[in-house]
Amino acid sequence: MSKSLVEENRELKQQIKALKDQVNKLTAIIKLQQNQMFGKKTEVIESVVDGQQSLFSDDELAQLQDSNVSITEVIEKQTKQVVRHRKAKSSGQRTAFLDGLPQVDKTIHLTNTDCPKCHEQMKKIGNHLYSREVRLKPAELYCVNLYQESYKCNDCDEDGKDMIISSQMPQSLLPHSYVSSSILAKVAEYKFALALPFHRQVKLWQAVGLPVSGRQLATNIITVSQTYLKPLYERLTQLMQGENVIQMDETPFKVIDEAKNTSYFWATKTTSEFSRHQMVIFHYRNTRSGKVIGDIIGQNYPGFIMCDGYVGYSDCLYPNARFGSCLVHIRREFIRITKLLSKKQLKYSKALHAVKLLGAVFHIHLPILFN
Repeated sequence: MSKSLVEENRELKQQIKALKDQVNKLTAIIKLQQNQMFGKKTEVIESVVDGQQSLFSDDELAQLQDSNVSITEVIEKQTKQVVRHRKAKSSGQRTAFLDGLPQVDKTIHLTNTDCPKCHEQMKKIGNHLYSREVRLKPAELYCVNLYQESYKCNDCDEDGKDMIISSQMPQSLLPHSYVSSSILAKVAEYKFALALPFHRQVKLWQAVGLPVSGRQLATNIITVSQTYLKPLYERLTQLMQGENVIQMDETPFKVIDEAKNTSYFWATKTTSEFSRHQMVIFHYRNTRSGKVIGDIIGQNYPGFIMCDGYVGYSDCLYPNARFGSCLVHIRREFIRITKLLSKKQLKYSKALHAVKLLGAVFHIHLPILFN
């Protein structure tokens, strides 16, 4: 009888332990889900009271932070204090900026130089700088007439023909068009940098006196792109296909006139460690199909592709390529683990150590973008 009670007690303890483990696991899942659904974008480690030693050094905190996900340690004080941080004024930058511009001096003359008391003519004793301001010079159109010089040699002739040599003229961006490269560069800036459609640009150009329509602007930009930029894009894509290691990702993009709801920019980038050429290329497609990968880098690309877990990056579609995991996505999973740990657990956490090690993949760079 006693033996059966002992065994029953042991079984009950095991069941209780298993239930506690399950409760802790479910609690952690709920906490993580709540944080993902309702939490802020910046993950915050549990706060510590004022005076307690920080778990992180300054270097560790710097390694934990990146542009997408950052971990911030919050110090909570018992007495609330309102602290206003005023940005220190940068000395000398205003003056240096104004001095770097073309200078125009303008003096406001005294309208009446007679003394208001004795009405005698007063003597000028000097002037002083009252204020400085930046003014905008309105845009204006001007016509450049290019003349070609021709020279004739009076001592030479070929088969009775005069020897005439003319100067080498620059090639026009658009032959038989009076629209210059400076205007088309500004049109492209308005369209692609400021997202200003062609039909809205018409009012700006007509205001400065350029008779143009939205259709003309669009046609000129398309012609220049197909004539000059498409060969450059194809050459860069060819260089990208020759690299041993590339990075690849796709981003949804809304295009109004497309039949599908979502289109995509496929980005390919070379690596700073393993590549001969440093470049980033964006490839527009209206689909996320894995076949796009072959269209961009070739069906038999033999190198490494660093990518995320999207099924389009498949060994079945591209058996010669080798796919590597994205370290940013891996690091993000360790970030989520650290958010579930207490202060004591976090101090000895291997997940925290992994976050710091993977922090080295983040660096500042200036990519060269081509559409």
